[in-house]
Amino acid sequence: MKKLGIFIYSLGSGGAERVVATLLDYLNLHFEVHIILMNDKISYDISGVKIHYLEHSSPSENNILKFLKLPFLALKYKKLCLNLDINTQFVFLNRPNYIALLARIFGLNVRLIINECTTPSLMYKGFSLNSLINKFLIKSLYKRADLILPNSKGNEYDLVQNFNINPNKCKILYNAIDLEKINQQAKEELPFEDKFILSVGRLHKSKNHALLIKAYARLNTNLKLVILGEGELENELNALIKNLNLEQKVFLLGFDKNPYKYMSKCEFFAFASSFEGFSNVLIESLACGCAVVCSEHKSGAKELFEDNKFGLLVEVDNENSMFKGLQRMLNDDELRNAYKVKAKIRAMDFDKDKIARIALKYLLG
Repeated sequence: MKKLGIFIYSLGSGGAERVVATLLDYLNLHFEVHIILMNDKISYDISGVKIHYLEHSSPSENNILKFLKLPFLALKYKKLCLNLDINTQFVFLNRPNYIALLARIFGLNVRLIINECTTPSLMYKGFSLNSLINKFLIKSLYKRADLILPNSKGNEYDLVQNFNINPNKCKILYNAIDLEKINQQAKEELPFEDKFILSVGRLHKSKNHALLIKAYARLNTNLKLVILGEGELENELNALIKNLNLEQKVFLLGFDKNPYKYMSKCEFFAFASSFEGFSNVLIESLACGCAVVCSEHKSGAKELFEDNKFGLLVEVDNENSMFKGLQRMLNDDELRNAYKVKAKIRAMDFDKDKIARIALKYLLG
């Protein structure tokens, strides 16, 4: 049996990590799977695979140190892949991508497929040293991959137009969701009975939770706002909630392995992100039958909701536009119910059975 090396920073609560966890059962049928991690956080029940650690790094590690360590980690990664006799590499997220691509320069001649789950020109916009280094690495290294799998057409366009990637080297692989598991977990009861609006995402500036909270504060509603996620902005967001006197209305509940029990019971889902590749939580919210108000971020939202067909799009980084979107979804029962009816139909396009068949075609090709 061929050996597949899946290289990702961790198996924490991010979208790429969830995609890996979702596809594992299928990949195990065709490969001896080895997961290679850089951090020991594992938020999913993983079985039937062997796990190896390239290092045990901290997410708060200095950016310059991250950059300087890349060649040493690449040599270590090369040695590990050779020792494991890996036949195909399937790599997720920027830093693992850089390491695997450098290992190729250092002589690791093993088939290399990388995933791109964000829009790099937006992720690394500006002229900070960190942004410049990442843009340089993407432009100089990505072309060395055998195949690049962006998870949206927008991400593919960004790589081709802004990073000089050959379009023939790119194939779309959308994020996979486990519809059967989501439907089962969605039945779990909540510890409260209040009606609520829901948002899910890391407490990071790119997710724009502060803007969502400010827009929500302007609504005349008894609905609570529940936010699931963990991150460095927790204290800052709690301070904002306190300053707006919303302690009894807005609740940061942290990370939950089962967000679907909330998605299936919320009045509607709200997402204010500044940019995304192709958001897992948006697909999952549709799978739970949510009506969705979402910022029209590049690149995933417009593609997923097809210009307001499956969800209500509002302007990015615009509090007033988000307020109007929330208000419309709150007050327009007909619109909200129409979106709920369409939601599960759209989610079927991303079921793991369909996406796994596409992934296997690329990995076995």
